[in-house]
Amino acid sequence: DEDQPEAGEVLFCGMTDWKQVGRGKTDDEDTFPNILEPTRIATLKGVSIAKVCGGSAATHCMAIAADGRVFTWGRNETGQLGLGDVDNRAAPTEVKALAGIKVVDGSCGKSHTVVVTADGNAYAWGSNKHGQLGVGSIARTKPKEDDNRLVPVQCSVSACVAVACGAEFSMWICGDDGKLLSAGLPQYGQLGHGTDGEYNMATSSVKLAYEAQPQPLPIAALAGRKITKVASGHNHTIAVDDQGKFHTWGFGGYGRLGHKVQKDEWTPKMVEIQGGDRNLCPPDCVVAAGQTTSWVTALMGQMYCFGRLKTTGDNTMYPVPFLDLQGWRLRSVACGATTYAACGEDQAITWGQGAGCGELGYGPEGPKSSANPKLVESLGGKHVIQVACGVGHTLFLIKPSD
Repeated sequence: DEDQPEAGEVLFCGMTDWKQVGRGKTDDEDTFPNILEPTRIATLKGVSIAKVCGGSAATHCMAIAADGRVFTWGRNETGQLGLGDVDNRAAPTEVKALAGIKVVDGSCGKSHTVVVTADGNAYAWGSNKHGQLGVGSIARTKPKEDDNRLVPVQCSVSACVAVACGAEFSMWICGDDGKLLSAGLPQYGQLGHGTDGEYNMATSSVKLAYEAQPQPLPIAALAGRKITKVASGHNHTIAVDDQGKFHTWGFGGYGRLGHKVQKDEWTPKMVEIQGGDRNLCPPDCVVAAGQTTSWVTALMGQMYCFGRLKTTGDNTMYPVPFLDLQGWRLRSVACGATTYAACGEDQAITWGQGAGCGELGYGPEGPKSSANPKLVESLGGKHVIQVACGVGHTLFLIKPSD
């Protein structure tokens, strides 16, 4: 069945002190030990998982079951787990508010979450401070209450097929014609609507703010192009169209947009890749965006990358072949804040210089971080279906062991 994604089981590695993730080391190693190699999650035993979801700014995790149920865990300070409260969760917990709704795709922002259902609806929860939930408004439910939605609310989109979350914005691919809609924080032009939404809040001094955009709007610059894939980093987005061309916009620092300049782009701009029309992104291309990087596979599965790939050394200002993964047929690539994961053949590969809490999965004897891609030895010979990353953690979806 073409429509039935491959399902498997989830392995996790990284930090488990969700209050501290991204803020510093845990001060309670006994209660919240770092998990140093990919480990099965007991709570999901026997649950067939179709997709694991993360985000380069996410401090929470999501797993979507083959039957469409949704499980979330991690930090929950703004209700980003969708469980009706703001208590962090150590273990995957089913989002009961979505009972009876079949979810097929999802993505995690810094403090919000969006999912897509089999019938083309989208639901979102968590922080709506900048309108990133796409529910059409940021009207507070009670006076003085913050803009957090603790349970799923329906997004103002229809015929939705895929979603990607940046730190504080969201992108939805909708309709047979592959329209791309965006909502949330317009800073850096990351919504693609030709503005960064900046205004001065104070009359006597400079206090800049950004106008929230709570209504998902189609990105006009992509009109007439059918978008098939989308990935968002903290503050930028990559979209691939059905002609095999890809477009980037948002924050341009370190060359992550691939246009040879460190300039923000307020509307999508096509990226020139070496080989031009002879080197297009195939329909099954893999695309990923990190805090400062972009990744896309083109002809013959060659991975191209651009942006700030390492904490030391030069920035890559336009797409160059990522030679460390030359010859790999990659199924999936994911970016955390400073870490990366990929899978292909019967191997998983991770790397990243900023790692320090086991999120690369090299085990207690292995290094904490690695500037270059390195095999995750404990997963050697295992069929890894998909990978997902967040801040301080990595998720691996593997074929159930025979």
